[in-house]
Amino acid sequence: MDTQDSFAGALDSNLGLYDGDSTNLEARLAASDSMDVEPQTPSTSVRIHTTFGADEAEEPALDQEEDEEEDMEEDDLSLLARAWVNERSSPEILEYEGATLENLMELVDFQTQKMATQQATLANILKMDVDRVKYLVRSYLRTRLAKIEEHARHYIKDTMYRERLSQNELEYAKGYVELEERHVRRSFLDQLPPHLRGLEDVAAEGLEMVSKPDLDAAVFCRVRTTVGEFQFEASEAPIVMRRNNIFITRYSIIRNLLEDGKVELI
Repeated sequence: MDTQDSFAGALDSNLGLYDGDSTNLEARLAASDSMDVEPQTPSTSVRIHTTFGADEAEEPALDQEEDEEEDMEEDDLSLLARAWVNERSSPEILEYEGATLENLMELVDFQTQKMATQQATLANILKMDVDRVKYLVRSYLRTRLAKIEEHARHYIKDTMYRERLSQNELEYAKGYVELEERHVRRSFLDQLPPHLRGLEDVAAEGLEMVSKPDLDAAVFCRVRTTVGEFQFEASEAPIVMRRNNIFITRYSIIRNLLEDGKVELI
């Protein structure tokens, strides 16, 4: 077996981190499948309430708008749906929604057991809802895995990112880095002079071999809670960020607002 085949086989076995444990999310999802039904993507819609360039007189007062903000507590499905969209739209990996996922998996287990005692029509309706939840969970986890594979070495080195990963994700990242390093060394790296075999070298110009997320990537965001005046660029005048305004900007600018839940990516 050549090096590439062995690397692929090892990588496939490493993916078992998400399949082997009976309490694992992917395993519990698979156990709840009873028939092949095409999963349906949860729909997300965005409506822009405020137009760029509108006159100040046309916009509601900040105090008025803050009074209209919804204080209703979101359910777990809504929380995961927003986390899923944020994860897919952000250049870096975000905080792991462990508690939300666990609550939804308990709901999936309960609904799956309930389906067995219902009539066919009602059971099919319940299964459609369960399939939507399972699709969302799977897509959320696979989005995070794709990000881990893209910048695995950086994520396991940085303490902040390590704390954002679940235990399974951290183990997966470490295993992925080991497999990747073993593969490149067997393929060509061991044939190079010793001083050229490093995988984490930094050039004199500051260029690093370890890839990092592009925090200056452009993103669209919607304001969830009125922020007030916000300085996007040092050379520009502050802009009032009102609830439901939509902006396109660099991710690094609104990164803290996203962590605080004041904006969401779209």
